[in-house]
Amino acid sequence: MLIIGTKIFFWGSEATAEMMRCGTCGTLAHFIQKTGMRFLVFFFIIPTIPLSGKMHVLECPQCKTRYARK
Repeated sequence: MLIIGTKIFFWGSEATAEMMRCGTCGTLAHFIQKTGMRFLVFFFIIPTIPLSGKMHVLECPQCKTRYARK
């Protein structure tokens, strides 16, 4: 039995230069820039085949909500 799925793996973290306000929790802070890719995974752990190109997101340091970077 082979269990497969998809998962986004993020790496790198760098604080933004400007302060922004989170739309979810309202925190005013330096957000964290992260880069990631969606992968096909086996057993929901082992990344095997990339399914998308690199995506860049901004993450709130308080509530961990992620927003697509424009």
